Formats: sequence, structure tokens, C-alpha cells
Amino acid sequence: MAWMLCACEEDNKLMYDESSRVLNLWFGSESTEGRVDSTEYNYAYRPLGTDLDSVTFYVKLAGVPLEEDCTFDLEVTGGDVSSVIVDKHYVLPSYVLKAGTTGGYYPIYLKNTSDFKDKAFTLALALKENVKLETGVKEYATLKLIVKDREEKPAYWDEDPETYMPLKNFFGTYSRTKYQFMIKVTGKVISRVIYQGTPIPPHEISYFEAQYLQAKLRLAVEEYNNNPENPDRPLSDENGPITF
Repeated sequence: MAWMLCACEEDNKLMYDESSRVLNLWFGSESTEGRVDSTEYNYAYRPLGTDLDSVTFYVKLAGVPLEEDCTFDLEVTGGDVSSVIVDKHYVLPSYVLKAGTTGGYYPIYLKNTSDFKDKAFTLALALKENVKLETGVKEYATLKLIVKDREEKPAYWDEDPETYMPLKNFFGTYSRTKYQFMIKVTGKVISRVIYQGTPIPPHEISYFEAQYLQAKLRLAVEEYNNNPENPDRPLSDENGPITF
């Protein structure tokens, strides 16, 4: 759920307090409406052949830009730490906030594993405070990362609010085979198509990108079906030959 600041006083503290050196962080985009405190990563739809994937978070420095580069780290503050193990399942590198900047996107790396099959776990992450940076305001102090490995139909495949468009409008009837083919061809795990506004990375795409990927998938299916090395052609699912 996106967290909104309720008063101008708090917003000024978040963005413009020049005396502070607090670092706010969240998932989603830089814009206010794009901020969320949690995100999911589903191994069932991990791009094929990927040993190291990532989810990104955004940081925003409260105050004026730093005069020199500043290194910062995340630390685990809660969740299923005995099941989701640092360096075995994920990597938290050291990050650098560049001099002269006040924000940017940074990755949390996720290693390929089968340990989460048919399960879901949660991690809570926060800034590891140092001499230069302190934890941000409450709404932007913790990241909640949910990792799972379950084959699920995207929630917005058939219906979506008016500022979005259902995935079916571009990609047709859902099937597991079709969705896996989409991920293989596009390299993306697509969850929503936004019609008005800016997509929230990493799983939202714009209307125009959806049109482009639809054309790309149509060409990919044609190439697959014309390739004699594919014994199961035409590419099909339980609904018949796959189309986009």
C-alpha cells in the first residue's frame, strides 16, 4: 500500500530540511503516487537462464545534496530470516549516493534457487545508519520484500481500474504456457499496463510499450511455429494455438 504524507509540514521535513541528513526509501517510483512500502518477487516467473535477478528501491535524501559521495547499506530488521538467507538467497551490496544528487534507484539482488517452491516468505529491510545518514521518516523507513515461488495468474489480467488497461487487451486469454513464453521473449515479468501516468518499475509498462511488446510476441510466435526444430509447433496451450 502506498503511504502518503498527510501534512505540508511533514512533506517539508521529507524533502527540504537542509539541516538533516536522513535517507528515506521505498519501492516504486520517485513520484509520490508511485511509492509503496512493499513489493513481491515471484521465482515462478523469473526470466529463464538468470542466475542473479533484482528488485529496485528508491532513496531520497532529505536536505541539500551531499558534497561528496556517501556509501550506505541496508540491514535486515525482521521477517523470515531463517528461511531467506543473506548471500545464499539474496545479496545486499554497499550502495553509493553520488555527490550532488539527492536520490536514485538501487538494486537488491536475488539468487536463483528452488528453496521457495510453493512457499512465500517476507523480509523487512532498513537503512543501516552511519555517521552521515540516519533513518528517514516512519512512512519511508522500512522496505518489505516478499519472495515466493508460486505460479499465479497476474491479478490485473482480466480487469483493472480506469487509469490502467487489463493485460488481456494486449495478450489475450491467460495461460501458464503463454505467460512463460512472454517472459522468455520480452525478458520482463509484466503485471500491469498503465494507460495514463508513469509506470512503476519494475513490473508495470506503458500503453505504448504494451503495443510494442504485443507486436514483438506476435513475431516471436510466428518464428517459433516456422522453426522445424520445435517439435511441439504450433506453440499451444489448453486454449489451442497461442496468439497475441
